[in-house]
Amino acid sequence: MDKNIEERLFAYMIRLPHFMRAKMMSTDMPPQGPGPEGFGPRMHGPGMMGPGHGPMGPGRCGGPGHGPMGPGGPMGHGPGRGRRFLSRERVLEVLLEHEDGVRQKTIAGELKVNPSSMSEFIDRLEADGYIERNVDPADKRATLIRLTEKGKARAFELQDERTEKLRELFGALSEEEKEELLKILEKLVGGEPEE
Repeated sequence: MDKNIEERLFAYMIRLPHFMRAKMMSTDMPPQGPGPEGFGPRMHGPGMMGPGHGPMGPGRCGGPGHGPMGPGGPMGHGPGRGRRFLSRERVLEVLLEHEDGVRQKTIAGELKVNPSSMSEFIDRLEADGYIERNVDPADKRATLIRLTEKGKARAFELQDERTEKLRELFGALSEEEKEELLKILEKLVGGEPEE
């Protein structure tokens, strides 16, 4: 499904803070630590959370550890991310793009969450009548998940609601301004962002 300009702008806007944070925390930054070149105590030394754990976990933001910016934290990309960013609505939207059904592992891959995080959502959607499970004709051991008619109706509703919200979000801009903003974001961040 092709994205309209509002969806593309929104995808870039979501990506922008991470891009900026990564640039600010790059190796070009002066070293952190005691001494004439550093700014103070090292983040990965003894800190607020005990030995070896600074306020944001060992090392810089997103480094190994369990601080709020680390892989397991709400802003990271590890196991904790699935719980925070996964929603029934997002699952329905992915399923809408796979009319013939799709495996649970594929859904998890497209949403970038652990497959184990999907089970609870899939079970609830099935219990509510939004999805059904069928045997994969290509592999009798596998199961394909697909939307029921009720699920399709809800997924289309969600699409319409999202489109309307994005139009409102960028409503202050003319079509020319949207195009110009998109060009700037593409130049700044680079590449086509994933949603």
